[in-house]
Order: sequence, then C-alpha cells, then structure tokens
Amino acid sequence: MEDADQQVFKFKFWKLTIVLNAIIIFVALAIGLYFKAPQPYGPVVALVLILVDIPLIWYFRKDYYRTKAWLDIHASPPEKKEDDARKTED
Repeated sequence: MEDADQQVFKFKFWKLTIVLNAIIIFVALAIGLYFKAPQPYGPVVALVLILVDIPLIWYFRKDYYRTKAWLDIHASPPEKKEDDARKTED
C-alpha cells in the first residue's frame, strides 16, 4: 500500500473507531441510566439514547462496508510463495 493510501486508510479507520466507541458508550449509558435515573426520567433518557444510536449504527455499517471495499481495491496484492522461494534461493 502506498503512503498516500495508508494516510487515507488511517483516517477511515480512525473515523470508524470513533463512531463505534460512541455507539458502545450510548448503549452502555442507556442501560445504566434506565436503572439509575429517577423513575420518570430513566426510561425516557434510555429511549432517547437508543434513538440516537440507530442512525449511528446505520452510518457505521454503511461506512464499514464502504471502507472494506476501498481497502480491497487499494491493498497491495499478496506476494506469491514462488517469488519468496526464489528470493531465498538467491
């Protein structure tokens, strides 16, 4: 993979990591606040957090598959074992 492609991949990976962490944090907060917040507010806050998570999950999944397709195109092809065998013989 070329240096420019590596920089693009680092940004794409970084973005996916941040979105995935946000999804995990929102789900954990929804579960925790459902039980810990005062009764009339707990379920409402949990529902709001889950509703915020749904578009994030959709965006993450879409961008994950887009990044995976991009990586399949830009990843360097694996070297054949025959080439490796010739290099070790020389």
